[in-house]
Amino acid sequence: MRPRPKATLFLTILLAVGTCYYYFGLLLPQLRRQDQANGIATHYGYGGDFYPIWLTGRALLMHRSDPYTREMTRNIQTGLYGRPMDANRPLDHPVDYHAFAYPLYADLLAAPMLPFSFDTVRILLSLLLAPLTAASVILWLRVLGLRVQPSALATLIILTLANYPVLEGLYQQQLALLVGVALAASLALLVQNRLLVSGIFLAFASVKPQMVWLVAIFMLVWCSGDWKRRKTMALSFLLTIALLGLSSQVALPGWFSGWRHVLAGYSAYTLPPLPQLVLGRLFGSAVALGAFALAVAIGWKARRALPGSQKFLVALSFTLAVTPLLLSSAGAAFDQVVMLPGIFWLWSRREEILNASRPVRVLMLAAIVALSWQWVAGCAVALLSLAFPEWARTSAVLFLPMRMEASLPFAVIALLSLLALRLVRGRTINVETALADSNPV
Repeated sequence: MRPRPKATLFLTILLAVGTCYYYFGLLLPQLRRQDQANGIATHYGYGGDFYPIWLTGRALLMHRSDPYTREMTRNIQTGLYGRPMDANRPLDHPVDYHAFAYPLYADLLAAPMLPFSFDTVRILLSLLLAPLTAASVILWLRVLGLRVQPSALATLIILTLANYPVLEGLYQQQLALLVGVALAASLALLVQNRLLVSGIFLAFASVKPQMVWLVAIFMLVWCSGDWKRRKTMALSFLLTIALLGLSSQVALPGWFSGWRHVLAGYSAYTLPPLPQLVLGRLFGSAVALGAFALAVAIGWKARRALPGSQKFLVALSFTLAVTPLLLSSAGAAFDQVVMLPGIFWLWSRREEILNASRPVRVLMLAAIVALSWQWVAGCAVALLSLAFPEWARTSAVLFLPMRMEASLPFAVIALLSLLALRLVRGRTINVETALADSNPV
């Protein structure tokens, strides 16, 4: 018997409330206490990730200051922590921590907000980020051609907003959420055959290149599959990128070399890529390379597919799902918002997947556990903290809801790979048949 929509929505709200209480009421206060004990408490925990953009953008537009210098990094750290990081203090972050690591046009695109104080900017972003992230859910559903009931749509939006990577992005006011919206808008415009504006939005999303470079390659390959009809998107994307780069060069000549230097030192103070963090350097690198190779192969096979077709959607979903494995660091959980279309696509085929072979059902169960663990465990810790507050502050308990975070991309990619491999073999995609092919019997 299927659960009633109202009961599902009510349960969703309870899970979201419990998860938000866990994150904002338990996890963040404990992390702040630890930072204070270590002498590195930040002045702007809320909105701290947007502070470097605000500070460097104002300095660039008012004084033509270079955001990629060591001096500017120290200014960012002083604004966030009250002092620059000290290499002689073992509990401090690395001296390059919070260096401005965006392309210069991130500052230019943020120009409308720069005249305001940072407190005002934080308020504006607070009013914008959650509704825009909710809008991206609607846009991704349109891209995937999924029509859902209002109660189901509300459930998806609530769970998306109460997802740990999104909560972290909302709290830190991370540019990744805006990039996710720009990507969703770009693809929604694409399926509506509005190629010119689609290419522009894809170019705007490149303010975080690590989140879009793979899907940008896929889209350019896709445009080559029918160049006469699709060249508008490719040219608008490339022209917008060129204009952004040229504007940056006019604003600060030689900016690219400074940005490249900052990126070269980024890995020194961040976590390794997700596959290496979970699987080790050698095996993790092999898994990432294999996922990249499969993404390239499926993108090539789908280059002639129509927007909205099953081939196109599988290729798009797989490409975006693979992206977290190819990020330079596993520390940016908020970048995983690019996995939303893959998760939604699998969710829409849940009945077919659950009726497939046993190995596939086990894999689907693993994905469900990995995704729902944060909500269930977060609510459990939140409830138990009311009776045992000191116990809930221990590290073993406090970080329990995040234990499955790293496994989710692997589970989603494994399921999508079943369809991707079928596409690479040049066979027509039918979900039920594709999943049945994985049955060894």
